[in-house]
Amino acid sequence: MQVIFRHMCRTGFLIAGLILIAAAGTAPAAARSEKVERLRIGAEERTYLLSLPDATGPEKPRPTIIALHAAGQTSDGLRDYLGLEPAADREGYVTVYPQGINRVWNDGRPAAMRLKALLTPGDDVPFLVALTQRLVEQGIADPARIYLTGISNGGFMVERMACEFSGLYAAYAVAMATAPANYREECRPDRPVPIMFVHGTADGVIAWDGFWTPLGATLSAPDSAALFARLDGCAETTLTPLPDIEPLDGTTVSVRRWSDCTGGVEVVLYRIERGGHQSPARTETKPGLATPLLGLRNRDIDMGEEALAFFARYPAPLGLAPAGARVPLPTRSPLKDGAQRRAERPLSIQPQRGISTQ
Repeated sequence: MQVIFRHMCRTGFLIAGLILIAAAGTAPAAARSEKVERLRIGAEERTYLLSLPDATGPEKPRPTIIALHAAGQTSDGLRDYLGLEPAADREGYVTVYPQGINRVWNDGRPAAMRLKALLTPGDDVPFLVALTQRLVEQGIADPARIYLTGISNGGFMVERMACEFSGLYAAYAVAMATAPANYREECRPDRPVPIMFVHGTADGVIAWDGFWTPLGATLSAPDSAALFARLDGCAETTLTPLPDIEPLDGTTVSVRRWSDCTGGVEVVLYRIERGGHQSPARTETKPGLATPLLGLRNRDIDMGEEALAFFARYPAPLGLAPAGARVPLPTRSPLKDGAQRRAERPLSIQPQRGISTQ
């Protein structure tokens, strides 16, 4: 009973903390062309915020980052909190912020760990696949340079897509999320996955060391990165401390890199010493309210800058059809108990071995 009570406290804190994150972002976005788009998936009408580098729209397909918000957050709240827009504008990236139904994602963890009874998500896997395909068909996204990132609940969703649709995106970046423990047996990507993790050692919501309850478990942040390094066949690892540019933030950063991996990919883990449930940012979106509950926010590095630098190294996904081609969408989420890996077909998006979400 004590374990279950601790779990309920933790999940309750998750909801409260991430609603504070949603309120934390009030900084104005860069001078970009923005609009809310709609996309129907079965009976669900889904929305996403589309942000283009200039008001005239792309003259040709551009590199594109799809960013997934935390639980309790909105798409525009993530835009303001993450601070991705300045780097994206400078480098000519399109940014896309999908909105989860009930502000949550069906992220691959056991349903009880996601408070499914209280916050029921939508059918998110087909939504993200269809959204990606639409961006290609509309000539907005360069199919060779589409990337996926997310924080907290959105970060878990990124990991799910990396396991299930490893060829859909060129590279992945995760902040404030670790891998569900069942991924050790059930995550089987069909290609080497370049992926970047960012996590604070003092994260009080998604613990650095992972956690276990009768409802499910998550790996530690190092074990999560090491899992993908093993799947990628990486042979070397190095640890590098970064300069403490802003000593007053109370945190420091070190980077562990797994290299010599199959296909030339890399797995990277940014360890934010004493960092809380926050993504690093050189500039503050809004100080105060969220910080005491969510912990310290690192100022030595910037999540947007680090993600773009990582993404720029990987311009060639394997599974996305070329512009104008139709990709068959899954009729239901492929992550089901006992689901089998479907046969791979060239130039099509196929789900990998299923991951239990029940």
